[in-house]
Amino acid sequence: MRCKYLDNQVCIRSNGQYRLCCASLESDNLENVRTHTIEEWRNSPTHVITRQQLENNIWPDACLKCKLDEDAGRSSQRLKTAEYGPGLTHLDLRFSNSCNLSCSMCWPGSSSKLVEEHKALGELSPWGSLTFDLVNWYEEDLVGNLIKSVPELKEVYLTGGEPFMVKGILDFLKKLDENVTVRFNTNGTLYNDKIFKELKRFKHVNISFSVDGIGKVNDYIRWGSTWKEIEYNINKYQELSGFFSVSSVVQILNILYIDELKEWVKSLNLEHYETFLLNPKHYCLYNAVDDIKNTVKGYDHIRNIEADVSEQNKFVEYTNILDNNRNCKIRDYLPEVAKLYGIN
Repeated sequence: MRCKYLDNQVCIRSNGQYRLCCASLESDNLENVRTHTIEEWRNSPTHVITRQQLENNIWPDACLKCKLDEDAGRSSQRLKTAEYGPGLTHLDLRFSNSCNLSCSMCWPGSSSKLVEEHKALGELSPWGSLTFDLVNWYEEDLVGNLIKSVPELKEVYLTGGEPFMVKGILDFLKKLDENVTVRFNTNGTLYNDKIFKELKRFKHVNISFSVDGIGKVNDYIRWGSTWKEIEYNINKYQELSGFFSVSSVVQILNILYIDELKEWVKSLNLEHYETFLLNPKHYCLYNAVDDIKNTVKGYDHIRNIEADVSEQNKFVEYTNILDNNRNCKIRDYLPEVAKLYGIN
């Protein structure tokens, strides 16, 4: 086995830490863009051993998400058809965890709004005693050297946080050649006219809108967003020259409404990509109550894995904590889910 992400791409987390890819599950890496070059990262034991294991048809622990997808007969991150290489041709960059939303299944490392909520909740926080802060590693010289280190650059993938609110994003785009494909993953809530005009310079723009439900389902899962605003911005960005899609995180909160979401995506003639949520575990479908597992279609493999009852209890506990802090009730947005978990 081989993986184009390991062979041809460099991924950097919002705190500057190098990662194997956006879906990898390895522990924190010592290598950081501030202290290590791309070459040093790719020659590190973590990177080298992972490549060797795949070449020997051994699934590394860090690649569990792809293994689960492929074992279930689904297309994994590793198997996506995008063209990569030869050599280093792709950058996957998260400059910051700056974000304007508090998505239920996200974590403070990827959302500054959740950093605020984590601190406000104190001992009640679902993220325990972990420490989080707003981070942004964008520095003009650092980013300039990074681009120079990939002379055959074909594509840059930008996410966050929310990439359209990251400090330095406009300056970064100005540094790129117009032939480089610029790919965004955005929550679709923001429109910036200066950035939009800069994007018109590129021959190809690829924007994936993170949408996990429509209407009230969206407004609950992606807390802080407004569905009508998202619909408007999606239509606006499609004026650019490029490829547009919707990506969804399949989880307990949206599985009962997934068909409605798919119909909406189909009505827009957009591609639809799904990611199966593993963490946090209390939102993972493996741990759903039986009434959900026995109802959903197209995800039959979830019924073969015994649910962790403690995670079901956490679902109820954390839902109540977040709802109280946000002054809302899950029953007003996802009534079917609330009923199945006995949440009033």
